[in-house]
Amino acid sequence: MRRKNANTEAVRELNLTAENISNPLIDFADGVDFAVSNHIADIVGNDIVRLQTNVVILCSKGVLHVGINGREVVLQANDILICPTNTLLNRYSQSSDCELKAMCLSDRLVYNILGDRMDVWIKHIFIDNIFKYSLTETECRRLALYSQLTRSIIADEDIMYRSDLLRTQLEALMLELCGRWAMLPDQQINKSSYSKMLFYKFLRSLSSASVKRKPVMAYASELAVTPKYLSFICHKYSGCTALEWIDKFVMEDARYYLKTTNMSIKEIASLLGFPNNSFFGRYIVRHVGMSPINYRRSLKK
Repeated sequence: MRRKNANTEAVRELNLTAENISNPLIDFADGVDFAVSNHIADIVGNDIVRLQTNVVILCSKGVLHVGINGREVVLQANDILICPTNTLLNRYSQSSDCELKAMCLSDRLVYNILGDRMDVWIKHIFIDNIFKYSLTETECRRLALYSQLTRSIIADEDIMYRSDLLRTQLEALMLELCGRWAMLPDQQINKSSYSKMLFYKFLRSLSSASVKRKPVMAYASELAVTPKYLSFICHKYSGCTALEWIDKFVMEDARYYLKTTNMSIKEIASLLGFPNNSFFGRYIVRHVGMSPINYRRSLKK
């Protein structure tokens, strides 16, 4: 069987833009944060795809051969594949009876769901590079219940708080995954390379910091490396620079406080480490294209 070469073939991006979520192969989309599809193989096609969203794929039947960053992975019935943002994904082949279900989740939504459990996701995905695992019989039964309830909510367009109900189901699933990962032996990370350990320590420091908006130099100094080297190893293991990781976490904190509290814009700006409202306003506009006030209104709709 011929294998595609990621270095020579064109790479197509897959993201949760308004154009993509209107694709008829998407069964349900909640804005640009969350989408569900039973046609992920058709969406990927025979291209090499760079994911600009996190994708969780469940193989419920048959066999799928897929490439993850150039490494072949075989999915069989009751296997789950987790592909983080910036993964290179391409389908090699699948059996005629293969059935796949997929969820696409933005980085923002993953951070929002996991909160202080984010280090479990970071270690499992970016340090141990474990993208696939097989469900136990108990997990299969529980996942079937999640799936049944999710399909029921998707089918009922008149249900109140439909998006919030779906996010609750999604949160349950993500916590189930993290609970499984948290029970894995914690030995592999101690054998990881120096650069992987550094990347892990940076993300742990960032996720646990009360004020995350600090210069890359501040985090680099904590780790006794140069800002340039810190950004290099971040990009090496995740496809994002150190500054991009900082922005991801700062924006999630901003989104949380704007959506869930009645704090003033000034109070939120101060809490997140901005010197004044103007700096905070320009930062939010740069990332979401609207002012903090309008962004808050959109989040609370």
